[in-house]
Amino acid sequence: MNVGSFCSRPPVAVAAGTPLADVAQLMRERHVGAVVVIEGDPARPQVVGIITDRDIVCARITRAADLSSISAAETMTAHPLLISAQDSVGAAVAHLRARGVRRAPVVGEDGTLLGVISADDLLAHLAGEIAALAGIVSRQVRAEAG
Repeated sequence: MNVGSFCSRPPVAVAAGTPLADVAQLMRERHVGAVVVIEGDPARPQVVGIITDRDIVCARITRAADLSSISAAETMTAHPLLISAQDSVGAAVAHLRARGVRRAPVVGEDGTLLGVISADDLLAHLAGEIAALAGIVSRQVRAEAG
């Protein structure tokens, strides 16, 4: 199974000029811990960065400024890890681990933003796979008991 089949869609995304106060509000409303920063054609958005809830807290503390006066572009992590929608679960886990991040935008072959994958999404998917595998064992035992 590839990551594109179960990543979070649609992705929560903002333009680079969006004030952090608006980004934080959007995170609260959509119950997400990260927002993708995009630019270009809205129909085919290209990823330029990612902002996490931790980034917002750190920006507020280090800059001692009103979040309305700080833009997404000033706070985002530029050049974030991008996961291909065609990547396997194992490949996605390896990429996240190698970069030491919990979330990454998922992109199509042309680089268009499609969704977001998180360690939580991958954990839930893998837990479902393990539960299904455990179901085989219990079904076999019942079949043998017959």
